[in-house]
Amino acid sequence: MNSLEAKFARYVELDLQARTQIDGLLRSEGRLVPAGADLIREGEPIHFVKLVIDGWGCRYKLLEDGRRQVVAFLLPGDLCNPDALAAEAMDHSIGALNDMHCALIAPEVFDRACLRSHCLRQAMAFDACAMLGMQREWTLNLAARPALARIGALLCELHYRLAALGLAEAGRFATPLTQVTLAEATGMTPVHVNRVVQDLRGRGLLHWHGRHITLPDPDRLAQLCGFSPRYLHMNRFAPGTFARNPDLAAETPRVSPGTERKIAGAI
Repeated sequence: MNSLEAKFARYVELDLQARTQIDGLLRSEGRLVPAGADLIREGEPIHFVKLVIDGWGCRYKLLEDGRRQVVAFLLPGDLCNPDALAAEAMDHSIGALNDMHCALIAPEVFDRACLRSHCLRQAMAFDACAMLGMQREWTLNLAARPALARIGALLCELHYRLAALGLAEAGRFATPLTQVTLAEATGMTPVHVNRVVQDLRGRGLLHWHGRHITLPDPDRLAQLCGFSPRYLHMNRFAPGTFARNPDLAAETPRVSPGTERKIAGAI
């Protein structure tokens, strides 16, 4: 199962038509973005809907003094710019954290695929909800959470998203993250991030060795930092962690066509 199908299957039950349309999208032109390079920069015109197939990326903004603020991490299965159907130019940049393979989907092809599949439109609506939810959670992280909870909540989010794709097991996942990148995403200095990482290690909540991170007790870390995966809207994903949210195993809610249109307009 490809990454986009794996993620969308966490939102809704995909039928054959939806899977067929997804397969068609993945046959679009591909592009390999080397680690540290940009997929697209702020101000550049938008010609394609870009989908991450493999690797990690990030959305970011550059300040006038050259500092970078990471505003989102992009994982396999993530649509970099679903607003390509409406926006003419990028209002932020997208960079590759490691070698990132993307599909370049023509907007009209993407639009046609969504029109042909009700399930795909539903999944897109949930994905839009998840993207908006993550932005709210990141705003909360930067504005209100103390340093340890800020780092812990972000690690919990990444672990949960990767586990939903089958890319994290027993709390362990591969990552191109560095403490500098984590600092850029949390509004902290690398020195402060290092202190928090050492604190989490001392509590037995984090093992970070090279390109691999392990959360020995994701439930305990989630409780410590106040993380709940509800905002990710993966209603059909109920891992053996974060048990304080049993509603995640509930039946997938339906999205009405009217609600789909409202959410699509907000993407």
